[in-house]
This record gives sequence, C-alpha cells and structure tokens, in this order.
Amino acid sequence: STAVRLFSQFESPYIDLKGDGIFALFDSGQVHRALAAAVTFKTFAKEEFTPRVQKQTGVMVGCHLGIDQRTVLVRKLGFKRYRGRTDRQNEVWAGRPVNMASKLASMSKDNELIVSDRYFSKITSENALYSCGCPSSTKNYLWSEINLEEDDKFDFSKAYLLKSCWCSTHGSEYCEDILNGDE
Repeated sequence: STAVRLFSQFESPYIDLKGDGIFALFDSGQVHRALAAAVTFKTFAKEEFTPRVQKQTGVMVGCHLGIDQRTVLVRKLGFKRYRGRTDRQNEVWAGRPVNMASKLASMSKDNELIVSDRYFSKITSENALYSCGCPSSTKNYLWSEINLEEDDKFDFSKAYLLKSCWCSTHGSEYCEDILNGDE
C-alpha cells in the first residue's frame, strides 16, 4: 500500500499490482518523475520496509526495480459490463516496455534500479546523474553501464544500473530538482 500511495503522489497515471510486484506507468513527459519515484521507493524499501519485515518475520525480502520507455497501449478487455460490474474486465498492455522493465527488474540485485538505454538517454538533470558529494564532498557519477548485446531477452543493447538511494542530507533537495527536469 505504501508503494501505491508513493507512485500516486508522484502522479503516475496508472498503477497496478501483480502478485508481490507493482508497476507504475508514467507518461513520456514524466521521465524525471518516474526516476524520482523509483529512487524514493528504493530508499523506502532499503531503509524502512526491508528491515521492518526482517525484524518482524525473520524473512529477508528485496526490492528490484526496472524502467523502460516506449509507447504502450492500455485497454480494458474481457466480458462486457454486467449489472454495473467492472471486475469482469482486466487491463491489457500492448507493447513491450512493461515486459522489458520487468526483465530489467528481475536481473537486478536487491535495491538496484536498472533502466534501458532508451530511457536513460532522456535523463537530462545533472542531479540524476551525479551524487551530492556526501560525505567526502566529491561528486561521483552514479550509473554503471551494462552490456546486453548477447542477451536476446531485450530489444536494446545497453542498460544502466543505479545502486544509490537518496542522501539523508540532500535527498529531498535532489528529488525536487530532478522533478523540475520534466518542466
């Protein structure tokens, strides 16, 4: 429920749950908003959710994230409405980006975000690419390139990996700046 509320607050036009996974669709003009939402969720998962679940249950859960960007068609398909019931219809996504994002998430390790090169090429905010410099005052490039040329599961040849979360000192400032990248 926290993930649903979080993606809603970041203005995702569509959010869905499938099993123990969640995905949020963002419009093409919301590149930085999608990134800020993903980093916010992975920060919450690392600092709050995962430790709390492990403490209460002894079970170690993880957070795996992937982002792709491409045109997708979303339609409701199924039986016609019957007596006002809409539960007989399900959304269907025609297009590959949901599938590609899911595959990227499945290859990530706990608390990693992997994005396709076509999504990554749209990121323009410097604060989305470089750290704030804490604690050493040295700004570091945050992303690592992954070569996928030999992996036929993907329809792109490169992806980019982000391991970092929001800094406790500058995170909210960076998040706001990144969100402004969509304006």
